[in-house]
Amino acid sequence: MAKPSARASMTETVLVAVLVLLAVLARYAGRREITIDMRTFFAWYADLTEAGVWHGLGEEIGNYNAPFLYLLALTSVLPGAMVLKVKLVWVAFDFLLVFFVYRLVAVRWPGRRIPMLAALLAGLLPTVVINASFWGQTDSMWTSFALGGVYCLLRERPWWGVALCAVALALKPQGIFIFPLLLLLVLAGRIRWRQLLAAPAVYLALDLPALLAGRDPMELLTVYDPGRQAIHVPGLTSNAPSVFVFFPVDVRVDSLKAVGYALAAALIIGLCYVLVARRVEFTPARIVLAAATFSILVPYTVPGMHERYFYLADVLTLVLAFYRPRLWYVPVLVQTASLLSYGPYLFGRDAPLMPPMVLGTVMLAALLVTGHTLVREAVTAPVEEEASPPAAPRHPDAI
Repeated sequence: MAKPSARASMTETVLVAVLVLLAVLARYAGRREITIDMRTFFAWYADLTEAGVWHGLGEEIGNYNAPFLYLLALTSVLPGAMVLKVKLVWVAFDFLLVFFVYRLVAVRWPGRRIPMLAALLAGLLPTVVINASFWGQTDSMWTSFALGGVYCLLRERPWWGVALCAVALALKPQGIFIFPLLLLLVLAGRIRWRQLLAAPAVYLALDLPALLAGRDPMELLTVYDPGRQAIHVPGLTSNAPSVFVFFPVDVRVDSLKAVGYALAAALIIGLCYVLVARRVEFTPARIVLAAATFSILVPYTVPGMHERYFYLADVLTLVLAFYRPRLWYVPVLVQTASLLSYGPYLFGRDAPLMPPMVLGTVMLAALLVTGHTLVREAVTAPVEEEASPPAAPRHPDAI
């Protein structure tokens, strides 16, 4: 007869296997869905293969950075229908994302059970399931490396942390959402200024194959120019549950965008100032809290955001709930606002599933909770005393 502990362990293993199977089946269900974004990727793939895969890497194809084209080129060696090959590569990063969620939570909860629970929840988040397998989008790519960067920063490996954040940025411009955390930790002395050199080094190294294939350096290095990226979002928002849902206007858009950029910069710098001025201790829990706050703050206040740009916030707030269990409702708020904002794009609805102002309010509530928690801890925590130099030894004859 099996011992109770052995039976419990077997039951746990079976439950984990079932949840993993459900996560895989959920992605399998969307294998044949083709969205407008997928058709765009197919067109880029056609241009890439028409030029010859290697020579195509040297051409100006699409408006993503070179590492994305490397992954698109990888599909040329895989068998099967194009839609399946592309989604298989995209979904592979879901597993990398789940891995880093596991490692992040394991810093707070050593052992296997709680980190495994967090990883399974991350893999089953509706927006995570939908993004790659149904939508055919690539947000798990940059998000997984951003999470890896946060993990390395928690483990006090700043060179690796900065490098992985740079990989996130090299894959998609939305990787910049994690860089306010780097700014905060640099100002706080947790990262040395010279360690930021890892970012341009990694970014350039990832572009090197395309440059060797003949791509124009200036064109490639300016691929994230706002003029080339913002063409898809001429208005203030593209269904994103951001502050701009409260300004449904189509006049003076450029001026309002400028205000949005200024507001985002002011809030980021102001938050960094409060935390640095108070010289708070940056524990792993506080770093995760700051990362989660920035992951909501940036897409909420920066204009021209798509609805799926809260993807990093979807995952980081889940990780935050394992560091601060009393904030369990924050990922619920973020996931609700993020998921319901997908409706107009995915289902072709003229009207959203819920009024945009409601979704914007829900996301604002999540931001206010994380931001208030972060600032309150900074204000109430005792200020760290700077280390004083040791007093000089006193001469016996001194008065």
